[in-house]
Amino acid sequence: MRYSLFLTTLALPLAVAMAGNVHAQTSSSGRESVETRGFRNLEAEKAARARAASGGHHHGAGGHAHHAHGGAEHGVETENIFGFTLGSDTEHAGAFGIAVENVGRFGKRDASYSALGQKLELAYGVTNDLSVSLALLGDFHRVKPRDGATTFEQVDSRYMFNGIGGEIRYRFLDRRNNPFGLTLHIEPSLAFSDEVSGLRGRKFGAENKIIFDREIIPERLFASFNLLHEMERMKERGADSTERGTKVGASLALAYQFMPNFLIGAETRYVRAYEGLTMTSYLGDALYVGPTVSARIAEKYWFSLAYNGLVAGREKASEQRLDLVNFERHQFRLKFGYEF
Repeated sequence: MRYSLFLTTLALPLAVAMAGNVHAQTSSSGRESVETRGFRNLEAEKAARARAASGGHHHGAGGHAHHAHGGAEHGVETENIFGFTLGSDTEHAGAFGIAVENVGRFGKRDASYSALGQKLELAYGVTNDLSVSLALLGDFHRVKPRDGATTFEQVDSRYMFNGIGGEIRYRFLDRRNNPFGLTLHIEPSLAFSDEVSGLRGRKFGAENKIIFDREIIPERLFASFNLLHEMERMKERGADSTERGTKVGASLALAYQFMPNFLIGAETRYVRAYEGLTMTSYLGDALYVGPTVSARIAEKYWFSLAYNGLVAGREKASEQRLDLVNFERHQFRLKFGYEF
């Protein structure tokens, strides 16, 4: 069985528009109050305005402000600033958000291959540490096998509604009050096609992560580390047997806020593919690296864009340098959302 991870369509012009949305106000006494609305942090915004009104002490771009009791508020929300790698922050209690995620995958050895997975997601903060979401899934595939290749079947260009999914995120440790943040991310789905082959059928899957993150330099540099466990059970239409597969891996990402509400970074991911839900047979591995960018626009809008390129790995029992059967050469992820 073969599969893959994520990707996207591009929208870099959004980054340019973002620069005009951050503002600073200077009072008659000369103190500067910088916009602290980062990523979904309404509490930080209220606290910053209260401090500005009372002449409080403020640190600026990242929304990090010290209180008399020694606490801190951080304007940047880390969930979507790292690309494929996720941050530990969750929706605030009572908050709603809607997002569209595009994951594009391109480049196979035995086929001319293009795939795009889409997700329309509605998220809700049950508590400050628990958020849930429901999603509708879409899928595009264009697969043309190369002469003599039998790894893939031909799939003419087609787009289809591909099922439903959801997310449960529970934060065990808040990074603002602990040495690091810790969140469990569970993402089950029911789909009507295979995300790698593009063939129709019935697939049950779940992509689960344990997320650690930390603010390395206050207001500026953020880091995240993810442990990945992905499993799926797929029965293609007309097939007698059911295929089962598992992926395990880890990722590490950095994001740097070089101007208010605008971050750039890089990430690396290592993933191993196995046949069977109990990892009975090793299939191949992949090492990806690539840049990321994320920004908030007009307070309620945000986007995150990442590219990962395959740089190492090998299919089991193959002399080829890269595993382009179980993985793709190029992966993109674009996610943008609105909060209300």
